[in-house]
Amino acid sequence: MRHMILVWVCYMPLLIAENTALSNFYSSLKQNLILKMEIDFFQNQFGNAFKSSGIFYVVSDRKYVYDSFPLKIIVEDDLITTVNDETKQLVYSSIDNDYLSILDILSGNLENIEFLDKKNKHINHFKVLKLGYKGNFQFDRGSDQLKLINLFIDEDQNLMVKVKSVDFIDHFDMSSIYNENFEVIDLRD
Repeated sequence: MRHMILVWVCYMPLLIAENTALSNFYSSLKQNLILKMEIDFFQNQFGNAFKSSGIFYVVSDRKYVYDSFPLKIIVEDDLITTVNDETKQLVYSSIDNDYLSILDILSGNLENIEFLDKKNKHINHFKVLKLGYKGNFQFDRGSDQLKLINLFIDEDQNLMVKVKSVDFIDHFDMSSIYNENFEVIDLRD
């Protein structure tokens, strides 16, 4: 199922240096505005490639939406809802509090990642120690805008989010993403 594309990784401690492009980006999430990003999502897993383009909204802490055709992924605390417009299915599943995705990281859930020593002003490397995963944030040299996040699971699995635009908006209606007359599949325990 395409709705299961996102890879979830265990939480680890996170350290962010003060007054960097990364800390400035995440402090902007605390302004009570809704982050709206146009992104490309890439996943390579065991020789299979998946690409998706869409809009990513960070509504509040542990509440975000990734909207692309045909999938919409809605995360609210420990619930993930996947809306598949092609198959006309609405899938509910639980998220274990011990996990996070690359979209969780992008939405500001950084408390469980450890950053490595900084060698470049515009690249921040991090580790998920418990699992041995590595990743990095890359920022534009001219504007300090976030442009890329990579997560490397192993030699056969990696994820990347390319940020095409960043904006902040005052309002986003999450109820408009649910569609009537869809088959409901509830995978929650």
